[in-house]
Amino acid sequence: MLTDWIAALEGQSMRKRSFVQWQSLSVGCHRFRGLPDYVAAPEIGYHYISVTLGGPVEVEGILSGGRVSGAVRPGQVIIMAAHQHNVWRWNAPTEEAHIFLDPLLLRRVAEEAGYGQPELLNRCAVDDDYIRPIVLGLMEELDHHDPSARVMAESGAHYLAHQLLRRHCAKTPAPPKPCGLAPAQLRKLDRFVTEQLSQSLGLEDMAAAVGLSPYHFARSFKKATGLTPHGWLTQKRMERARHLLERSSLSILQIAGEVGFESQSHFGHVFRKWSGITPRGLRQASQQ
Repeated sequence: MLTDWIAALEGQSMRKRSFVQWQSLSVGCHRFRGLPDYVAAPEIGYHYISVTLGGPVEVEGILSGGRVSGAVRPGQVIIMAAHQHNVWRWNAPTEEAHIFLDPLLLRRVAEEAGYGQPELLNRCAVDDDYIRPIVLGLMEELDHHDPSARVMAESGAHYLAHQLLRRHCAKTPAPPKPCGLAPAQLRKLDRFVTEQLSQSLGLEDMAAAVGLSPYHFARSFKKATGLTPHGWLTQKRMERARHLLERSSLSILQIAGEVGFESQSHFGHVFRKWSGITPRGLRQASQQ
């Protein structure tokens, strides 16, 4: 269990919701006291990728794949490949945002991208301007229950896998350039999503609707539209909500449900961020 690994290293929650699990990855944010003596943690079946929020801190890990150590500064990355015996110590309290990534996803993305079998390398105290924002962005989802969070998490997992393959795996060739979605595929996806806006949609659902793997879909979609699947889905929800606010007699709570939100308050927050006006304000303006 991933939570057992965190507990073995005496991790403490930093937020109201400090750990959440989606299909291909889990996200956590924890505070750790200093561990001056070696502590053995259980072997985990997931790749571990963390961004240090506190520090600097001197970290040493003894792993099946070899020893890692370094003075880790805030914003730097630590990577431990899955299925390793691991023993750790560090000299001061620290805070970590961390991702546990399913190795099956990394292998699937590698095969689809033409990498072959990936070998993720253990790292410590690495500066990576590509992986850091992915990890921190997914960490922010701990504070939200957005209906599009599942798409963002699954998209983030694929983007993270792609960057790991490019930057932290042994002997991988350059991936092929993506092709954009065909207009017919975009129309088909638009019809599918429009019919499912009240439901929780994942990246795999959207990819299956146009007959692509999640990896190829995510890259092809961005090339075709200039948007991430998560951003596009949120836009579709908000456009539908605006139409209902202006032209229906449904309550704001009912409209929130129609576009996939569990709470009116969260719907109002996202709608105002998207449109610059509250749902109630738009409705009142449309009735004048």
